[in-house]
Amino acid sequence: MNQCHRARSGFKLGPAPVVFNFFRQFKALVDEFKPSRVYVVLEGRPVKRHEALAEYKANRVISEDDPRRSELLKFFAQKDSIVELLVKYFPVSVVRHPTSECDDTIANLVRRSSTAVPWVIASSDTDFIQLLQERDNLKLYNPVRKAYVEAPDYPYVTWKALRGDASDNVPGIPGVGDKTAEKLASDPDLLSEFLSKPEVAPLFERNYGLINFMEWSDEEREMMTSSAPTKDWDTVKTVFENYGFGSIVKDESWSKFTQTFDALWGSNI
Repeated sequence: MNQCHRARSGFKLGPAPVVFNFFRQFKALVDEFKPSRVYVVLEGRPVKRHEALAEYKANRVISEDDPRRSELLKFFAQKDSIVELLVKYFPVSVVRHPTSECDDTIANLVRRSSTAVPWVIASSDTDFIQLLQERDNLKLYNPVRKAYVEAPDYPYVTWKALRGDASDNVPGIPGVGDKTAEKLASDPDLLSEFLSKPEVAPLFERNYGLINFMEWSDEEREMMTSSAPTKDWDTVKTVFENYGFGSIVKDESWSKFTQTFDALWGSNI
């Protein structure tokens, strides 16, 4: 979803500009990093977080009278087209866990892999900073800024649990802003004194659980599904032609496009 939302910016002509922008950007990322394997991770329903906070991400619900409704529905239709193409025809592992957000799924994929395997997460979502502070074999690349993200010196989850997360509708602790949160997270003694207040500790513990990536049990791990694509560039090209993606499907460009992904067929599938 992070990549799909980024694709809303850029080329805006034709019936499917988000699809066009997504695959151009996706190709560029694969060209840049030349990965041996690619995971595209989809959202599940955050059951445990809704149990902890009913209002979690309630700010993202599209109401019937929302002036953005028509535009957003068109976006989600294009997102579904992107997912369908990736699932059916691209040499990537499209994975989804029914009761986990994509962030949790990514975290569990990384945590359950060998520390000898290098990972790059391509996302502008700063929540992945917590993984940077856990794993030395991980890099976080912000595709908007086109730069790697550096982890702060203080514990990221602690800092965010203190100041909250407006984008996910997680309220912070009253009176605590970015600077106060950084000061508290950087000083264990000061933090301990602050959390000794009975009105503060429950809010912090709730927020910490909401922000910290959830760890799967072995049984929960088995619930994750993964795609099984078939190599069929002719069908993909026909879809792109129907969308009017002339700059992708012309001979030289199309050859470069398919070559980018062809190297992944043996390792991903």
